[in-house]
Amino acid sequence: MSVKKNNMTVKYIVEVIAVILGIAVAFMKPTEALSVEAMRVLGIFVWGVINLVLNLVDPYVTTLAMGALWYVTKAVPFGTAFSGFSGTTFWLIVGVMGIGAAVRNSGLLKRLSLYSLKWFKPTYTGQVLAIIVMGIIIAPFIPSTSAKVAIMGALVLGISDELGLPKRGPGRFGLLMALWIGFNFTGNLYVNASFQGYMVLGLLPEATQAEYTWITWFLRSLPWAAVVIVGFYFWIRYAYKEPNSKEISKEYIEDQFRQIGGLSKNEKITAAVVVLCLILFIFEKTTGIGSVVVCLMATVILTFAGVIGKKEFVNNTLWPLVVFIGMTLGFGSVFKAVGISDWLVSILEPIARGVSNPFLFVTALCVLTYIVRIFVAQTASNTLMVAILYPLAVNLGMDPWVACVVIYGSSVIFYPTYTHSNILISLGAVGGEENIDEKYMLMADVVYMILNWLGFMVSVPIWKAMGML
Repeated sequence: MSVKKNNMTVKYIVEVIAVILGIAVAFMKPTEALSVEAMRVLGIFVWGVINLVLNLVDPYVTTLAMGALWYVTKAVPFGTAFSGFSGTTFWLIVGVMGIGAAVRNSGLLKRLSLYSLKWFKPTYTGQVLAIIVMGIIIAPFIPSTSAKVAIMGALVLGISDELGLPKRGPGRFGLLMALWIGFNFTGNLYVNASFQGYMVLGLLPEATQAEYTWITWFLRSLPWAAVVIVGFYFWIRYAYKEPNSKEISKEYIEDQFRQIGGLSKNEKITAAVVVLCLILFIFEKTTGIGSVVVCLMATVILTFAGVIGKKEFVNNTLWPLVVFIGMTLGFGSVFKAVGISDWLVSILEPIARGVSNPFLFVTALCVLTYIVRIFVAQTASNTLMVAILYPLAVNLGMDPWVACVVIYGSSVIFYPTYTHSNILISLGAVGGEENIDEKYMLMADVVYMILNWLGFMVSVPIWKAMGML
């Protein structure tokens, strides 16, 4: 009880400090570059960032308060403060959440994943490959990495037991890493495989958003992703192989399929809708039908068909996260309205000259993201870093998407675990501390950092040849 009380006391003290700092910045003397309104925006932003980084209040509450304060202090009009809710990206994410709710509710994901048991060798290395490959295949159909690792984690736990892997041994950790790469990392390879893809893209200029369709994002991310996936697969085989593991029996596989039964009506409808969505995403430029329309109409169809009802839509849609994203998508409009965007560009210009070489620029972004992610949760770090740093790429004559994808890809690190909710979900799904020894976590994270950087180093010449750098 006293520990909890002490934690609350510390929170209150830090909150008071955050308020004082915010007020101090807000009432600083205006300059030629920053008006009175800009100072108010910055002061409230400083208060908000401290709250977001230290998680003093729920992120959606913090960002709602920021928008309300910007309006109440007459820094910007109401429409500007809450502009993120009027853009296409916000409604695109709502649609994506609806599709995710349907997939989770229908049981389709587990059925698809079970086929990996039949199609790949029933050995340890065969199942590592199966989990990664199935993750790559399934990723663009399921727009929720959290749902994927949670549902697949239970299956991975069953595979670990059936293989006879010792609890807290390297083999179980290897399967956890296969789950992570196959079903979480691949959320970055496809723009629709995680809500964060649309979130970070929505922070970029409108012209950039229009250029990056599903196929463009995939093709330009592929060289980086290939290096990471292939490299990590061989690392798992080398570092976590269990030589004395058993093979999965045919009886176990048949029992798993018996448990889920035949293909249900909801699964058929969901599969048809999701496949149609993917086709429309790929041929967006040909059909002229935008992703936002596809996702919203898919949610409407799934609702009409009874796959999801009011309860499923409310319970399986992360509304606090949706509100948080809606608010953060408006940050760019607020900064632009009061001149902070131009001021940031002028501040970043000297830094830009120091990292003008594309290899150095990408390396600096990787390292900076790794450092920030030690302290800040992934969604908040992606939002703040992309919004603030993409102008640096523009100032260097680069495609702003480069800064966006490097920050986004580097943010997938998973140590320390408290800054990434999906690794905590994954750990829980595969049996927690009883089954997983976290002593392997740091080294695995370092390997990911190196492979992530190498992947981007391979991508730089390709992006340069495409005129992006």
